[in-house]
Amino acid sequence: METIRLNIAGREYPLSAAANEVESLRQAADAINAQFDVFRQQFQVDDPVDLLAMTALQLTSSGLDKKVETSPALTDDSLKHIEHLRQRIHKALEL
Repeated sequence: METIRLNIAGREYPLSAAANEVESLRQAADAINAQFDVFRQQFQVDDPVDLLAMTALQLTSSGLDKKVETSPALTDDSLKHIEHLRQRIHKALEL
């Protein structure tokens, strides 16, 4: 496991991740920040919570569309992994 620091919407989050997940997590943070900035400029909203909620909805819905195209159903392992990541993000946000 590696400890990495991701900057998301101007805040740093330390995460422990397997070496093979680090690059994916960095790319995910980059995608979040890019969409966050688009929404901030487009809607001129200052509340980062609102912007992050809109970003989460946008990225999740586009990700679900891609999953449906490539895979008819998520496997149990995929769902467990998503839930694990969701819990880690939730825990990091509580700090």
